[in-house]
Amino acid sequence: MNTLRLCPRVALRAGALLLLLSWLGWLGRDSGLWLQGLESSGNPAPAAAPAPAHQPPDTDAIARLFGLQPQEASAHQPRVPLTLLASLVERHPELSRALIESPEGSRFYRIGEPLPGGGSLREIGTTQVRLQRYGEDQALTLASPATPLLIPLPARRDSSSSTAARGEHDSPVQPSL
Repeated sequence: MNTLRLCPRVALRAGALLLLLSWLGWLGRDSGLWLQGLESSGNPAPAAAPAPAHQPPDTDAIARLFGLQPQEASAHQPRVPLTLLASLVERHPELSRALIESPEGSRFYRIGEPLPGGGSLREIGTTQVRLQRYGEDQALTLASPATPLLIPLPARRDSSSSTAARGEHDSPVQPSL
């Protein structure tokens, strides 16, 4: 009796396996026919493009891409003296400005703006700015004034010790009538 129950299960599994194998064979046959149709349709394979000759990179173009001046161009330009007069630093660096004086006059500049005589402003700080001129980084620092704007007061002595030394008492003053 066990053999009769086992027989339909085995037959079902064998049938499912045969169905799967026949489906995979049909897919493989159709794929092969499709590939043969592509090859016979006359679509030539694209010709390989000739490899370009190896050339060194254009350093001048790369320097201009990053906002720098090529060294050959900077050698012909006169050195323009720049002086940092003031810096206005904001929380967002793109809003910061620096007041820079040149022979052309003084003007506020933002980060990335071109400066007189070439170069551009890179960073603005509270006491100095960094710029890129003639292919090198430079820093302009605020000049400290010859005379300080604010002069500190001398240290105060304790008021109770100074009044006692002068012979004064801590009694409140009575208004006279």
